[in-house]
Amino acid sequence: MPDNNILKLPVDSEVSVTVVSNGSEAYITVEPPVNGGAEITAETIMRKLAEANVTYGINEEAVNKIADKKLYGDRTLIAVWTPPVNGTDGTITYRYDKKVEIAPVEDEHGFVDYKNLGLVRTVHRGDVIADITLPTEGMPGTDVRGKTLRQVVGKKAAYTIGTNTELTEDGTRIIALIDGNINFKNNAFVIDNVVTIAGDVDASVGNISFVGDVVVKGEVMEGFKISSNANIIVAGNVNGAQLEADGDVIIKKGCINSKVVAHGSVTINFCERSDIKCDGTLTSSNFVICDVYCGELCVKGNTGGLMGGKYTSLSSVEISNIGTKNYTPTMLTIGDNALLAEERDMLMKEIEKNQKSINDVTLIINFLNEKKKELRSLPEDKEKILGNACRQKILLGVEIKNLNKRVEEINITLASRQYLSVSCRGYMYPGVKIIINDAVFKADTEYVRTKIRLEEDGTIVAAPL
Repeated sequence: MPDNNILKLPVDSEVSVTVVSNGSEAYITVEPPVNGGAEITAETIMRKLAEANVTYGINEEAVNKIADKKLYGDRTLIAVWTPPVNGTDGTITYRYDKKVEIAPVEDEHGFVDYKNLGLVRTVHRGDVIADITLPTEGMPGTDVRGKTLRQVVGKKAAYTIGTNTELTEDGTRIIALIDGNINFKNNAFVIDNVVTIAGDVDASVGNISFVGDVVVKGEVMEGFKISSNANIIVAGNVNGAQLEADGDVIIKKGCINSKVVAHGSVTINFCERSDIKCDGTLTSSNFVICDVYCGELCVKGNTGGLMGGKYTSLSSVEISNIGTKNYTPTMLTIGDNALLAEERDMLMKEIEKNQKSINDVTLIINFLNEKKKELRSLPEDKEKILGNACRQKILLGVEIKNLNKRVEEINITLASRQYLSVSCRGYMYPGVKIIINDAVFKADTEYVRTKIRLEEDGTIVAAPL
């Protein structure tokens, strides 16, 4: 026979705790009491959780609800972890293509320049080359047992700092350190202050505009243009092209049917039918029918010379030959004063023209005023003509006054003569015209070893060397 006293022993409510393997969640199941055993309490649940080492992320509201409402038999999520938040990797976004695409460039107005192929990409100091997002650390987590769970820290973006570039202090940008041409080399953007063209500047290269030096290993072909804020060096010929430089220009062969402008000096092997302007020294072995303006003209060699054309040098010239045996017109202007004298002549012609216009307008004004006196009034269209004529006369008078002021300034400067000269070591042929200050020398015969200079009285003479 069973012992009835044992069967009726009270059994308290029981709590079983289950923790998932990664510690992310904990569950409890509460069994009801038996035979009048103790009901479940919040304290009992918390004690059981502590015995199971569940100490973090406990839902106390759920604990109290189970205890208060005596919720038995259900499996209840009682604790939840805080998972780790992994960091994000850094990124880099380049503002320039790594590969240069050779194609005609379209401007902001939609016009396509078929000679600008975008070979040179100019950047300036401080320009942003790349934008960088920094990696984040993320946040550690905690499992239901209170264990700290380490996060995966974000990785830095992979990049290389190239020549003449730098990373900003905050690490969020790569910027240019100099003005130059940007290229992608050896896994990094670099800034070059020299652009080198391995071959010719032609339709495969296009026009070049650059802030630094431009070096052309070949030739510059017809119809193309190079401009530089520094220097230009061409190993071959420049034929039917344009070169513009803030610095020097060096053409190691010939300059033919071309235009060259430089704020420095220009050196050319030989020059034919070209327009050359430079602030410094212009050097060549021969000039054939050229238009030249320079600070100093230097014709090298014993056989070189000026063979036709128009030349202006702001300083004295020493040269082998001037003109040709065919009497090709060759004009050589020396010094600022000669240019000023030429400008004064142009101004005087302009003054004369404006004065004639004033005389013509005055006739119109006088005629209309006489008619106005006679008729006491003029028709509207004639009144308008009278008003326009009066305004035109005033404007022309102001213009003449300004022109006369400039003429006076030139006369003051010309009063101080520049005693410059032209020394011809070889032959000077008829057809040669030399201007120094406002004095003009014309070769009417063949001269040998002659110096053209000013006398004290301002007259120009030819004397033997």
